[in-house]
Amino acid sequence: MKTTSHFTTFFVPLALAAALGIGCSSSSSDSGTPADTGTPGDSNTPTDTNGTDTLGTDTADAGPPAPPALGEQLDRMGRPAVNTALNHAFDPNESTKQAAKDDWNGNKDPSTWATKYTAEVEKNLGILDALDTICGNQVFADKTKTDATRYATLAGVLADDRLWIKSDATTCSTYLAVEADATALLKNGDCGGRMPGYDPIKQTYSMLALGALSGVTDGVATPDRAKVTSFPYLAAPH
Repeated sequence: MKTTSHFTTFFVPLALAAALGIGCSSSSSDSGTPADTGTPGDSNTPTDTNGTDTLGTDTADAGPPAPPALGEQLDRMGRPAVNTALNHAFDPNESTKQAAKDDWNGNKDPSTWATKYTAEVEKNLGILDALDTICGNQVFADKTKTDATRYATLAGVLADDRLWIKSDATTCSTYLAVEADATALLKNGDCGGRMPGYDPIKQTYSMLALGALSGVTDGVATPDRAKVTSFPYLAAPH
């Protein structure tokens, strides 16, 4: 059987109901009805779990917690393949190579990047310039020089390894557009940066080996789901 009060409903065994003389009344004066368990504004209302307010008389809760303190920098939002291909890329000692790459990623002082890494980048640019068997056709290569400083201009640009964007641009279609505009390689008003649909590996190696913005392929096609154009840039699951 079932009995109800104004505020609560409960069930009791049939034998117990008969013994207590409980009928079908919904009156709150019923002697068998247990104490109310809490209703907004009721004297039996429990205290809210945060301990600062009571149901029915809520006060404003505290705001969100403060953000945690930042730890050590582990990586840069840099250009793909630059640290990989131009920083101790051909070092036979794996420990030395990895330590150099970790140092590159962990360096959070941009004012030191050019002086600290340009010479290393120059050496590796010289190796990559020879991939097409033609030395000196790399972007910005100075053909009047025969030592590593031939690649000083591009090495200085790439040692400053961070993504640059033109925030007031209305078109975003070209990877490294801001750098290309600043160095007069390709004058443009593009936003630059790195959109999900770009293929930075092909473009980077084209510039380093051929001295062009295209021409080298890695044989990997850009999937359609990488061309999503709205934040958070995630395609539907498949």
